[in-house]
Amino acid sequence: MRILEYTMYEMKDKALEAFGELGEDEELGPVDWPSVVKHITCLKTSEEGEQPHPHPHDISQHENDLHKMHMLDTRVRLLNGVQAAYWGMLDEGRITNSAAILLMQSVDEAIDMIASHKALLDWKVLKTYVRFPSYFKYLQIRFLPQKLVTFFTVQRLELACYIAAAFLRAHRIARRQLREFIGVSQVAETVIQESEAEGEPAKQFLEDVRLTFPEVLRVLKTKQVTYSVLSHLSEYVQNLEKSGLLDVKEMNQLHDAVQTDLKKLLKKPPLVTMPSAIEMLRSHPFLGALPSTISEPLGNAAKEMMKFRGSKLYEEGSNPDGIWLISNGVVQWRSKNIADRQLLHQTFSHGSTLGLYEALTGNPHMCDLIADSVVRCFFIEKENILAALRSTPAIEDFFWQ
Repeated sequence: MRILEYTMYEMKDKALEAFGELGEDEELGPVDWPSVVKHITCLKTSEEGEQPHPHPHDISQHENDLHKMHMLDTRVRLLNGVQAAYWGMLDEGRITNSAAILLMQSVDEAIDMIASHKALLDWKVLKTYVRFPSYFKYLQIRFLPQKLVTFFTVQRLELACYIAAAFLRAHRIARRQLREFIGVSQVAETVIQESEAEGEPAKQFLEDVRLTFPEVLRVLKTKQVTYSVLSHLSEYVQNLEKSGLLDVKEMNQLHDAVQTDLKKLLKKPPLVTMPSAIEMLRSHPFLGALPSTISEPLGNAAKEMMKFRGSKLYEEGSNPDGIWLISNGVVQWRSKNIADRQLLHQTFSHGSTLGLYEALTGNPHMCDLIADSVVRCFFIEKENILAALRSTPAIEDFFWQ
């Protein structure tokens, strides 16, 4: 009832805004304001000296129970806004039907749980779908058909990326709308902060995908932009027909052309092309700078690995057993013994070669090396590095550099 009364009061300002835009007419002249007021209830009551309406979330010391009701009510309103945003994204072609079903269900389940859990829980429902499957670590690309690897990678990640991106966008839209509607309110700000906190894991997941499988995000964005442009063209043609600038035959011809392109997009969407292990090794600076007589044996000996966030590549003080070539993702080093850490790069990304110093000297590893995202990397055993040195001593200077 408080929200309803507040909204009815706010309608007065909207009516005045509309009158300000429509009050003067170039052809017909000025308007009779008293007559307008007589026909619009919210303006009529304000003219009769209605006092400014209190904010619906303002409560007295004796109305503490109302605070809990406001929190629950505001969470439900935000989630309803999130669900409305999902419908809009489905119409715009930003999400697939399968992603939309899961997103809509997450809101329904979250609303059911609000009273008992007193929090926004739609991400909790979705997070089982937004993660890197554990079977990724077993996709040793060189030993499996490339099409099979691409299928398993893309099928799971595409859906997860659609969900994470839509979740972030819908919550951002719902937060903005809630602020615009309810104004300054501690209750609303608390719920908005809950929404922002829910989005952090989704942001982290998309960042991991961007670092490790950038091809997936690129194709998803390509699909979205293509659909959006075609939808815009369809709307443009319809507006031309409404304005009378096109006749029916011309409009139908242009409309059919746009619809043909839309059908092609649905039947043959852009496909993700994942680089093979051999392509990734060839593009790595370490092997790419070596002569083929050395790079090929080392490439054949390299073992492709997938490291998940938080897993260690090696530990400080451990004996070196090989080197690591980082193809995609980010790794972070930590050390108990190196005090002046701010002078050194804290992370290493794609193209890095790690552990080579220890492999050449035989000294223990100087730090822990930990995956700071999902990392696609290659491991070359120390013995293969030393064998390359024995066969071609001239490359020792290159290794040290």
